[in-house]
Amino acid sequence: MRKNALLFIAVVLCVNVFAQSFYDINTIQEIKIYFGYSNWDYRMDTAKAGSESYIPADSVVVNGTVFLNCGVKYKGNSSYNANRAKNPLHIKLDKYIDQNYEGYEDIKLGNGFSDNSMIREPLAYQILRQYMDAPLGNFARVYINGSYYGIMNNTEDIDSRFLLEHYYSSKHTFFKCNPENAGPGTGNGSSLEYKGITLANYETNYELKSDTGWYELFQLCDTLNNHFEAFNTIADVDRFLWMLAFNNVLVNLDSYSGSFRQNYYLYRNHAAQWIPTIWDLNMCFGGFAVAGGTTSNLTPTTMQTMSYTLHKTEQEWPLLYYLLNDPFYTKMYYAHMRTINNENFVNAGYKATANALHTLVNSAVQTDANYLSTYNNFLNSLTTNTPNSGAPGGTCPGLFPLMDGRANYLSNVLSAAPPVITNVNAGSPLVFGSNTNITAQVANCTNVYLGYRYQKQDRFTRIPMFDDGAHGDGAANDNVYGASVALNSAEVQYYIYAENANTGAFSPERAEYEFYTLKPSLATAVTGQVVINEVTANNNTGIQNEKGKYKDWIELLNVTAQPLGLSGLYLSDDASNLTKWPCPAEAVIKQGEHLVLWADDEDVTYLDMHTNFNLSNSGDAVYLSDGVTVFDSIVFGVQVADRGIARCPDGTGSFQTVVIRTPRSVNDCSSGIFEVNSVNVHLFPNPVSSFLHIVCDEGVATTDLFSLSGERVISANNNLLNVQQLASGCYLIKVTTLHNNVWRGKVIKM
Repeated sequence: MRKNALLFIAVVLCVNVFAQSFYDINTIQEIKIYFGYSNWDYRMDTAKAGSESYIPADSVVVNGTVFLNCGVKYKGNSSYNANRAKNPLHIKLDKYIDQNYEGYEDIKLGNGFSDNSMIREPLAYQILRQYMDAPLGNFARVYINGSYYGIMNNTEDIDSRFLLEHYYSSKHTFFKCNPENAGPGTGNGSSLEYKGITLANYETNYELKSDTGWYELFQLCDTLNNHFEAFNTIADVDRFLWMLAFNNVLVNLDSYSGSFRQNYYLYRNHAAQWIPTIWDLNMCFGGFAVAGGTTSNLTPTTMQTMSYTLHKTEQEWPLLYYLLNDPFYTKMYYAHMRTINNENFVNAGYKATANALHTLVNSAVQTDANYLSTYNNFLNSLTTNTPNSGAPGGTCPGLFPLMDGRANYLSNVLSAAPPVITNVNAGSPLVFGSNTNITAQVANCTNVYLGYRYQKQDRFTRIPMFDDGAHGDGAANDNVYGASVALNSAEVQYYIYAENANTGAFSPERAEYEFYTLKPSLATAVTGQVVINEVTANNNTGIQNEKGKYKDWIELLNVTAQPLGLSGLYLSDDASNLTKWPCPAEAVIKQGEHLVLWADDEDVTYLDMHTNFNLSNSGDAVYLSDGVTVFDSIVFGVQVADRGIARCPDGTGSFQTVVIRTPRSVNDCSSGIFEVNSVNVHLFPNPVSSFLHIVCDEGVATTDLFSLSGERVISANNNLLNVQQLASGCYLIKVTTLHNNVWRGKVIKM
């Protein structure tokens, strides 16, 4: 008999780690493009002027790896010019053939426009990734048809891969907020001002990257501008605050915070929460001098003292206007600005990285005949103001004097003493399903809050902490604050936030991006406690995974009254290799829970877990084991499309074919082999737009309507269904008669 195992209790600080070699900031990649014609520049200029389509390249060689038949095009707005010797490039490795380099299909290369140092973009992204999800970036030597095209910034694309890795899904509403076909400064840019629900008022300033989503964008703008009290329910406010703080501290004005209000992405995730991602940082650190609004064009000197509340009084920047006029969020904004400034610029820590990057690209710049500036300007760019390569007559601020002056200015205007948070602790023992008290010693504060969540995919819930002696905080009024949180997951992530009359403070300082973690103890499942409950091996119209794809899935059921860990257990489709896919260490199945795992050969965890094998619709098997002992198994033959194999009754019976699949819920066994087709049932009208009538000679006891994914959308004890609120499409109907006979059919909702 396998003994129950316990997970060790731990309190750790979570730090995000990136290790992709293609974007290693300390290396220069080598990219060679070969076209089968010499007039490639003319062709790409022509394509850029037209529909911005790709032109075919015979091959692209990335660090020695050859990719045949790729798509290449020029990209960019201000950074592109048909008369410029070196323009930004977008290489699409999979344009014509399914291929990638280290999992990356798109390569985005910048020309260093408005950046004589060539390092602003990768340096800025490295700083940004300390505080919010952001692309990776470094450099690439680029060659075209054997000739050195030049040194370029190499920045990770914000695509479905990025969304999956950082936001755990990719099938939801997604916007690029600087559409290339609109041009900079069109209207008020991607300002998030509300302009009604007329598409024409938005489509020139936002580029829809998903299949649908315009009405969700209208709702975002309406909520921000007209119902700000609800904005936090649909937006990740903390990430918006980090974005705005970053833009201000680093004088990143080719952004939402500048005159064009652009260069960011918006994704509405699985929880209907909008998340911003910053993009295009080549003009960071003062490379763009137009703040817009009531602020005049800036000089390298006035950039140092640019207002830390820029656009606070201007409604044309609604994010800044509404967030910075809310005292609660303003103090968080100040805390984030102080953290960015202190961790990078007050201590001058960024200079070592800047110098190292500058040295790294030195020889590549020196030999670049297409460099947008001069080699002498490059050499002086860190310490001296130089002519701006992107704006004739303008100035590219010396990186060090700009940020030294900015650090001093921000230290002065953000000098109000913040709360001091120390001795952050959680009670013990930590046991799954119980509550624990989290405490912190906080001085110089008026309010203290605990933010917590159960997994990184969730949003944080914020609750007050108390120093009243009644919340596990010890004695009243001793500056120790406490709050209780339920340990309902394999881990609990949390942070502390405190505020006083002037400013706020976080612990850890980089929250919500970084956080503390509790790992409660949890018994591991043994044989008989978790069973394979349902399998679909030919899924064409059922539930979709995080990518919006129809894939095979396996449902496990915890048949006990206690939560169980799955660490140490395995799933496999091969009896000779029971350890094929180990369950993740953090996997938990709660009491009575129906847990879905995707059998799609991906071996990742996004919102759900994905195994490293898929299932064959011509017949296959599934085994649940501890690597030695098989806990449960199912062997099946040829599978009909969109049918399931489920235990009937749920959790305990034998496996039977069912028509209505019920992922994450109790199996509906009445529609499988028990189906009675001889019952005389009539539906009218069908198709239906409002009310569906059901007539049966044996009398109708209950009526249930299901989506094609198996979700019960209507249940009634009569023969009249109101379907007006349902989306158009095909539905399955189950009619149970007064004699307990079951009839099934289809309903079309117009």
